[in-house]
Amino acid sequence: MIQPLQVVKKLDFERIAGSAEERKAADILCDYITELGLDPKKESFDLIAFDTGSAKIKVGNKEFIAHPYGLNKSNSIKGELLFLDNIEIVKHNRGAFRNKILMSYGFSRGIATILKENGVVGYIGIGRPHKKVNSSSHRQASYEKGYVDSVNVDYQTAKKLMKFSGEVIELNIEQTVGERIAHNIIVDIKGKGRDENLTLAVGHYDTVALSHGASDNTGGTVCLLKLAEYFSKKQPERDLRIIFFSGEELGLLGSQAYVKDHFEEIKERLGLVVNIDVAGDPIGIDSFNVIGNNKLLGYVDGITKESGYVFKSNLDIYSSDCMPFTKYEIPSVNIARFGGEASSNIHTEDDAYRYVSKLGFEPTIHTSINLLDRILNAKVYPVDREIDKSLRDKIEKYLYNLSYEKVELEWTPNYKK
Repeated sequence: MIQPLQVVKKLDFERIAGSAEERKAADILCDYITELGLDPKKESFDLIAFDTGSAKIKVGNKEFIAHPYGLNKSNSIKGELLFLDNIEIVKHNRGAFRNKILMSYGFSRGIATILKENGVVGYIGIGRPHKKVNSSSHRQASYEKGYVDSVNVDYQTAKKLMKFSGEVIELNIEQTVGERIAHNIIVDIKGKGRDENLTLAVGHYDTVALSHGASDNTGGTVCLLKLAEYFSKKQPERDLRIIFFSGEELGLLGSQAYVKDHFEEIKERLGLVVNIDVAGDPIGIDSFNVIGNNKLLGYVDGITKESGYVFKSNLDIYSSDCMPFTKYEIPSVNIARFGGEASSNIHTEDDAYRYVSKLGFEPTIHTSINLLDRILNAKVYPVDREIDKSLRDKIEKYLYNLSYEKVELEWTPNYKK
């Protein structure tokens, strides 16, 4: 029997997509799957990736440690440091910050292109209070088209740097970036043939730089292994495919590659994606984010209550591997557990083994098995292939920020008289 904490311990290392550590993790997962009598297959995809680098900020004779954005090549720049309470001001005061190095609390994907367009030469992101420095990354498109050299600092370092706002600083980044290959792991569990509907259970196994990702997303990875264990012993009526994605932390690269490579099958028979991303906190809040219609939200909420759990349930998008499927109006149920020490420290080195527990995995494992067991064995497939209109703008904006290119949603047209 697969023991969740043993899995977390085996995967207790940084796993950036395209790295040797990612390949090591993939081999560990394939060993678990093979021991269940299943046949894992690896599907590779190309990406630009990096080795975790380092950065320093110099002001006069003082030096501060920073952490570079992923995909940020080695460079050294100088410029006047300006602290902004709200980075959004760059959008309004166009050109006012040309050749400056800006520091601000908070960052959005939408602002990345604005910084570049307005001639900003450097960006320093500020982490959350009482947390280790967080990891961020440029998008693949930003690397190819141009980006602003960027680093993160922890909150205490930012408080010290604020005193030098208005002075010239030097930002030095050391990081290797290049073309790599990453791997998705595909596990098919053939159904008994009730119909041709395909259901996916997915989650990512890569991490950001510095982090071992105990909750994000070794937690989801553990749950996928438990799903494989359960359905390897109890063959469902319909086909189930379990996918361990890589490259999620670099912009959903694994799931985007999968959607591109399996386009025809997705359009012909994919009915639902169940995505598990963040789990393991012994104390936390369980949640569903349903990207679908209100019927699916009510169905998921109801059968979860029947099994003894009450989840916080929302009809909303979720920033994870479900999103590339939404372009084709494929609904998803996104299961997560937030609120404890591990998940409160995601994207830092404190998303760690010591903060997760067997108890923390139980609601997510139980609920995902219960949901898929009901759907795969229902007399009639209970999910409409439909996403509520209220989510369309959010989906389009989100997908734009993955590639900074216009997105065409292939939506079911409204019926017309």
